[in-house]
Amino acid sequence: MSLKKVIKMTALVLAGILLLCSCSKGNEIKEETESKEPEEDRKEELVKTLEFNGKQMSYIRFGNPEGKPFVILPGLSLKSVMGSAEAIAAAYNLMAKEHDVYLFDHIKEVKEGYSVEGMADDTLKAFELLGIKNADVMGVSMGSMVAQTMALKSPESVASLVLCSPTSDVKNSDQTTLQTWRSLAEKEDVASLMESFGEMVYSPAFYEKYKDIIIAGGEGTSKQDLSNFIHLIDAIKEFDVHERLNEIKCPVFVLGAGEDKVLGAEAALAIAERLQCEYYIYEGYGHGVYDEAPDYLSRIKAFLDK
Repeated sequence: MSLKKVIKMTALVLAGILLLCSCSKGNEIKEETESKEPEEDRKEELVKTLEFNGKQMSYIRFGNPEGKPFVILPGLSLKSVMGSAEAIAAAYNLMAKEHDVYLFDHIKEVKEGYSVEGMADDTLKAFELLGIKNADVMGVSMGSMVAQTMALKSPESVASLVLCSPTSDVKNSDQTTLQTWRSLAEKEDVASLMESFGEMVYSPAFYEKYKDIIIAGGEGTSKQDLSNFIHLIDAIKEFDVHERLNEIKCPVFVLGAGEDKVLGAEAALAIAERLQCEYYIYEGYGHGVYDEAPDYLSRIKAFLDK
């Protein structure tokens, strides 16, 4: 199997700053246009868009339509994850056999003043429009913040939580990495942003192996992408629900990394200790453990099967 296919078949699309193999060529920052590259029929079937309250939110749906809803909320992204719909469906085939799987993107145009609570409200609105209830919700990094907020705001919508490389408190933690990424985005220095992302998220061995692909993942970035990214960082910088965690009553499974350089190695354990819930900490891995650990999805599946 080619390296390109290996990358496309993994959950790298959830890492945030998308390692898309189908990205357009050229490092220049492009103005947003209405044109798009031809999409394969399969992608057209998977990707749908909701419109509400003057906003647009795209989502992917696949798997068993008669199964229990399993919702994936991805991490901070420089570009939309919708371009990797087929890769996501392939990577989460283990879940698709028994679950009705959804993955929700952030809204198309993120404006100044947006918040994690706003993200949760928008996702809950999407739940309402699609008739999703009592879902197992998996939140990755930023998605974990949205998932926790959803469980607090609408307990009937969330049957269980899987929190991947999570935190319950960004506001009172070290924000150095986030501030570095924000600064590079403001400068439109996409190559340096991708390089910093790879270095901070992945283990040295993984980063060196896929460095060229990681950096190339920023190609084709638009000004709207950069604006969205900056406003999303500003949103999560104010996130703090740690003192309210005891209000979450559904089963929770926390998956953290012992060397998380983005949200802090102790952040996941702090949630698990506060909730007295099931957890697993991967020692020797960084924030992007969800891309590197070979047993990651099988652990999640085992939790959901209980």
